[in-house]
Amino acid sequence: MTPIEGTRRWFRVPVEEIGYVRAVLEGYDGLATVECPDSNRGEIAWVIGAGLEAEAEEVLQRMVTEVRLVEIPRPPVW
Repeated sequence: MTPIEGTRRWFRVPVEEIGYVRAVLEGYDGLATVECPDSNRGEIAWVIGAGLEAEAEEVLQRMVTEVRLVEIPRPPVW
């Protein structure tokens, strides 16, 4: 199941890590999807499935260290 609507959180990540972040996050069935309108900018959004925010937070904490994921405000151009 892929969430279509849900909580959105925005992040900056090294461009070369976008595919890895997507693969890990979407490997958790229904947890979240990754949106990336321009992979050259290194800005992504997680669309987190309803009720799965705590689980997504656990994954986020690992990603902060592993791939230098940094939460950011919603980019003006999205």
